[in-house]
Amino acid sequence: MKNLPFQLEIIEADTNWIVSCASEYGEALIRVAAPYSGSELQSALASVQESLARSYSPVVRGASVSERPVREFGERLTEAVFREDIFLLFDRWRSRARAQESPLRILLRTNGPNLSHIPWEFLVDPTRDDYLALRVPVVRYLRLMDPVPPLPLSLPLRVLGISAQPHDLPALEGKREGEQISRALLQECSSESVDVHWLPGDRWQDLAKELRFGSWHVLHCVSHGGFDEERNAGYIQLSGSDGLSKKIYASDFERLIADSPNLRLIVLNSCESAVGGSEDVFAGTAANLVRAGVPAVVAMQYEITDKAALVFASSFYERIAQGVPVDRAVTLAREYVKVEQESLEWATPVLFLASDETRLFSLPKAAQTPPTPPTPSTPQGPDPPRAPRSEVPHPPPGPPPRAPSPRLLQRALLAEIGPCSDLVLGPGDLLAAACGDGAVRVLNAADGALYRQCLPVQRENPVRVAWGPWRRNVASRHHDGTVVVWDLQTEEPARVMNVGEEGDALTFSADGHWLAVTVKDRVYVYNAWGARVRDLPARPAKESRTWQRMGGRGRIGPLAFAPGDRHVVLATGDGLVRQLDVQGHQVAAWRHPVPVSCLALTANGLATGCADGRVRLWSWDGRLLRQTEHRRQASHLVFSAGASALAVCDGDGSVYLWDLRTGQLSLVAELVHQVVGLAFLENGRGLMTCTRAGRIERWSLSHRS
Repeated sequence: MKNLPFQLEIIEADTNWIVSCASEYGEALIRVAAPYSGSELQSALASVQESLARSYSPVVRGASVSERPVREFGERLTEAVFREDIFLLFDRWRSRARAQESPLRILLRTNGPNLSHIPWEFLVDPTRDDYLALRVPVVRYLRLMDPVPPLPLSLPLRVLGISAQPHDLPALEGKREGEQISRALLQECSSESVDVHWLPGDRWQDLAKELRFGSWHVLHCVSHGGFDEERNAGYIQLSGSDGLSKKIYASDFERLIADSPNLRLIVLNSCESAVGGSEDVFAGTAANLVRAGVPAVVAMQYEITDKAALVFASSFYERIAQGVPVDRAVTLAREYVKVEQESLEWATPVLFLASDETRLFSLPKAAQTPPTPPTPSTPQGPDPPRAPRSEVPHPPPGPPPRAPSPRLLQRALLAEIGPCSDLVLGPGDLLAAACGDGAVRVLNAADGALYRQCLPVQRENPVRVAWGPWRRNVASRHHDGTVVVWDLQTEEPARVMNVGEEGDALTFSADGHWLAVTVKDRVYVYNAWGARVRDLPARPAKESRTWQRMGGRGRIGPLAFAPGDRHVVLATGDGLVRQLDVQGHQVAAWRHPVPVSCLALTANGLATGCADGRVRLWSWDGRLLRQTEHRRQASHLVFSAGASALAVCDGDGSVYLWDLRTGQLSLVAELVHQVVGLAFLENGRGLMTCTRAGRIERWSLSHRS
């Protein structure tokens, strides 16, 4: 179901506010007098904060007795913002959404020293006698040049929790909160789908170690926090080596986030973690984490009681486990706090988003048993998984039904970048190319525009490129035996490794923590800092000696990480595709009559292309499920989303689509030059090809009976 965002921006200009809005149904802009002067606003905010504290006071129980200042504050904000054309467009937007039964959200941006301190969650609904944030998600939408797109979630959902208990600060109910979070998640998901781990320690070193060496999707932090006006920076308080409180500023967190590419949600149960600076919205802890690359952060703009925090967390995570979008989960948790606690603390949590994407996780009710994740505390390389046992579905018995066959609908030239040896699709439909002039170029697959350009200094041309899970990092392998991991924000090398010239395979693990290459008859695995942590033999020792006596003929590769990132799968040039554990032991093998030239992996199986011209589909336990008839040798294979189809390209530039439901193989494109890049675009928007001459084209596909 399509969601309808309503973008609302408020800019402070002397004594006026410039209010603009944009939605699918139009745009509007007005200039209004600010509802409060600077001193009046400070007084009003103090009254709001006092009312909020009174609402949960054991002496003055209930929100109703202290709500009047808050209500008046919200109504005054609403009168200033939702007026004239803004109100008309908002009313039209809501009516259309109701008619279409579409979910709503308000994406709020502010710019100004006074605006950053306003609790916008107390806005009153202009068409109803209620607070807006209890009916429609109100999101702090940060204007980022490079918002992080969501990534598919590989189960289990891994939640890391830390509860800080410094000796010199009041104790928090972190243990109880952790128990409630675990219970809320496990009520909706199996233990194989969700992994909740609470750190036994509460020092900065404990948190840093887990985030850097583990693969976590959610971080939940229970701690005291605040905002340092002198440093203009937010902080949380963990324990130091002496057990006393230690302030951890937003900039300290930012360095950790760069090493945690799978982290997509942070919940800061820390007082004032949502507060930003007067001059810089990114000075606050939450906003700084979003800028560092976390798609969503939930933080607190006021002090919050343990009881309210527990109620909010349990309700919020229960919705997340159900696959509810994060903005809707926050809104439903607000309602739960309001009803259960009868206080105004429902407005204390604030949601910050890097983009307008809110569906962070999609958790199946019954998931297959996933591989056990690597032990976070031992940076020794990937650990063994349990290989998936399920198969790619067989066609139904009897004659296959007549199914729509793919046909070429439209061909669009995206770009011509000159000779290149490799092109791969990355997150957010970005393309990375290893170009013949020595550059690594990154383009937008939507329009072919140049996004980034990385120019190696005194280094030979790149031969391979590989993407990490986020758009910030891409790796390139060069003729001189070096591998460079690029920081695309700066277009500068983040790491440089001398791996060796004899080999060309290069691949990231799905979580971005490992980088594997082939060198001679070995597979080297590097960690996030560029240190080699594994040296795996491609063949058993006896076979390796035989291979060496024969002159070492036979290309090693292609190479990929198995689902779970704890095995590697590679072709060894002798007709075998091997699955190796972290010690280099062979745990599975797929035998072919001739060498394998390309492969593609999914959670349910793998596909291989061989020199005999056949493409084969295998289960993870080694069984051949299906194969194509003899054709030209395949050079590239790629599965579509959901693995319902397989795109196949041969050495002559012909592109086929293999419908795995019917077994039908159809020609969809014939190119003049050899193909060096083949990929399905996101959201089923077609197929992308790139030739050795550097011609990048997008092919939209249709179906006909």
